[in-house]
Amino acid sequence: MENAPYRGLAQPLSIYPPDFPYQPCFVEVNGRTLAYLDEGQGAHTLLLMHGNPASGYVYKRLLDELLPDFRCIVPDLLGFGMSEKPEDEADYSLAGHIALIQGLVQALDLRNLVVVGHDWGGPIGFGAAVHEKERVTHLVVLNTMTEAPMKIMPVYWLPFFGLLRMKRLYRYLVRERGLFQKAGLAVMEPQDLAVYLRANHDYETRAGIAAFPYLIPSSAAHPNYSILRDILAEMTAWDIPALVLFSDHDSVFSAEQGERFAQALPHGTFAVIDGPKHFLQYERPQEIAGHIRRFLARS
Repeated sequence: MENAPYRGLAQPLSIYPPDFPYQPCFVEVNGRTLAYLDEGQGAHTLLLMHGNPASGYVYKRLLDELLPDFRCIVPDLLGFGMSEKPEDEADYSLAGHIALIQGLVQALDLRNLVVVGHDWGGPIGFGAAVHEKERVTHLVVLNTMTEAPMKIMPVYWLPFFGLLRMKRLYRYLVRERGLFQKAGLAVMEPQDLAVYLRANHDYETRAGIAAFPYLIPSSAAHPNYSILRDILAEMTAWDIPALVLFSDHDSVFSAEQGERFAQALPHGTFAVIDGPKHFLQYERPQEIAGHIRRFLARS
């Protein structure tokens, strides 16, 4: 597949500040348009996968640290960043996200691939990776799902899933008012938060953000439980090096979860990143880049 123009716009409107140094690319995959950054070069290609409610822009600081030693591919998931944004929440599924990223990997013919997954970028990126094992050499796991069913910190469990059951209120807060963007990304600098608000700026463009919480495999009865279970099973039987980095102040996942997962991987290495909350790659880019460089150098 060759790069294609952005679906629905004669020229894509940039969400980035004027001094943003990287040029977005676009590709058609399974009838959808995905945006991605393709920067740098090196023996390893890093596929940097984001989660909710961010976009590939969450890796900008880490990208600055990794270049020019590696080629870095940074996609925007469907519904995020400068990728296409279907308005119906039903157009978003875990299997669909995985298939799109697998298609992007195939379209760009990526090899010697290091898959880096954060938040939803974990099951999506690693889900694509286990279907393209011959292309992948290393895994990097950042604050993401490592257990099926997925477990959330107890203090957030009841209010979070209670809100999901109040669908009208939920959609008003999340799609009309941008609750997840304003609350979930509050740790970021105002100029960076503005990028996410421009990308998903109204009810129509926030469907992907609103869809993700309903995709959480919170019990064995959830339709995504088997998908996550199978991905994790493939990873824990996969004989390649894996680096697991979890922060100690995350409000979603615990460092203990990350350590258990690293121990379950055949060649897992674990480290705690002291200080950051959920978006550790944003808060500690130099430290994360150092871990990745050392990990790839020794393995």
